[in-house]
Amino acid sequence: LQTKEIKKDPNWKPPLLTTRNLPDSEYLMVSKDSLLTLLKQCNKCQKEQRNLSFRMEGLAFAVSGECTSCGHPFSWGNSTVLRTAKGSSRERLPKINVDVVTGAVITSIGGTKLHQVMLMSGITPLSQSTFHMIKKFHVFPAVTDVFWKAQAAVIEALRARIAKGEKVQLSGDGSFDSRGHSGAWCRYFFIDAKTGEVIHYTLMHKSHTGNKIEKCQVAALEQGLRELSYMIGGTEAIECLVTDRHPAVTKIMRTKFPEIGHFYDPWHFFRNITMTLLEVNKLRL
Repeated sequence: LQTKEIKKDPNWKPPLLTTRNLPDSEYLMVSKDSLLTLLKQCNKCQKEQRNLSFRMEGLAFAVSGECTSCGHPFSWGNSTVLRTAKGSSRERLPKINVDVVTGAVITSIGGTKLHQVMLMSGITPLSQSTFHMIKKFHVFPAVTDVFWKAQAAVIEALRARIAKGEKVQLSGDGSFDSRGHSGAWCRYFFIDAKTGEVIHYTLMHKSHTGNKIEKCQVAALEQGLRELSYMIGGTEAIECLVTDRHPAVTKIMRTKFPEIGHFYDPWHFFRNITMTLLEVNKLRL
């Protein structure tokens, strides 16, 4: 009766579709059993008689099939496929794989830990080759492009301040990819003490210092200072640099950059005093 009444009413329109309490996250975890229950039901005849065929690509998968009752075909995927520079239909780049690799790289989790977490959580993990391929050809170029664009804006603002007679006050420090003599890379960062912005960084491999990792920090500092001074118009635009109490850093600042004031970071100074007191206390005990 209701269907007949609806057909007789020329002004009847179906109610608008509503979606309530949709989570903000782009991806949602779903169990395999729950997903199969949903996918097996045909949208046309409403019978659970679909034949399904899955194709996995890392974290992405596509499923296709047809209903054995009405013959209605079906296809669905859990991720959009991004276009690549090659534009080849054979080169598939699921967005979910790129997003997960990007998150792992930016948070410094890395491929090995990500693989272990996913494997122990019952999630099909990305292969190491897929992880490193996406990282090398898609994530790193994107991060580099964003960094250079952001740095260009920071340097432009810095040059404007220098043009008004202001001098730059810097803080610098280095970090290694591994502790002790097993490290291979040193990253040295320069921060604008006034704004707190990272305005430049240098990446140095130990092969540039005769395979001596302990010399990388000083070499990276020298290279970074020269690169930064070139970008802002010379070392005379730099008023001072605050570093740790590394003897080699002190020497290079005195001999190669005497025009730049050099100060020590008090945090490192008090930390060294604290470590010495703790060591003395252990010896007494």
